[in-house]
Amino acid sequence: MVAAIPFALVGLVIGALVALIFRVIPASWLLDYGDADASVAIKAQLGFTFFPAILLLMLADAFLFWCSRQIIGLNPLLPVVLYIAQPLLLIIISDLKTRIIPDQFILALIPGGMLLWAVDGFKGETAWWSGLLLRLLAGLLGGLVLWGCGWLAGKLMKREAMGMGDVKLLAACSFVIGLNDLPFLFCISFLLAAIVAIPVLVSRLWRRDASPEIAFGPYIALSTLLLLLFNEQIYGLWQSYVALLP
Repeated sequence: MVAAIPFALVGLVIGALVALIFRVIPASWLLDYGDADASVAIKAQLGFTFFPAILLLMLADAFLFWCSRQIIGLNPLLPVVLYIAQPLLLIIISDLKTRIIPDQFILALIPGGMLLWAVDGFKGETAWWSGLLLRLLAGLLGGLVLWGCGWLAGKLMKREAMGMGDVKLLAACSFVIGLNDLPFLFCISFLLAAIVAIPVLVSRLWRRDASPEIAFGPYIALSTLLLLLFNEQIYGLWQSYVALLP
């Protein structure tokens, strides 16, 4: 644990840099397509102040650095996971603050997926070309399935149920985690979202002005981080559950 303390300190600094990035990016990144009014985006950026938002972000990044060092250890996978965590944190902030997931942050995940593919290739865990094709297939399937879920929900509810930002994010995260972990990414994302959505739906029973929508992007991002860090533990829990079935 002591050896991970310097990583936590580095995480504090990186968290501050991530906060600075959110504050200085062009406001146009936080606008929906065709939207020219940047006042809400600018307000969200200016409202992202040191206490409590930036401080919480710094502590979260410090915990990620510490936890990653403890779980992954000193091997080539560690810097890749720490890199992927940074655009995921920016996506969480952006979606919570503005309900927009900038394409630039989604694209920043792709090099992380390529680096994971390279690490797997050098370790010999997967063949080079088949490993890349499986990741591309995971990205395509992830995006198509979530788009299909959103389309169906939109037809049933007579309104937009899933933004394209969520679809593109899930496609990118599916590319990052690979085809084998894709079912877990879906399940964990929807499970985490449901934990928040159920109290929101209950609150609407006596608060008609309560927002019926929640940001789905943060749960996709958080699920991706959980799979990157606790992959073996998640598989172990799943196998234990399957063993209990008759």
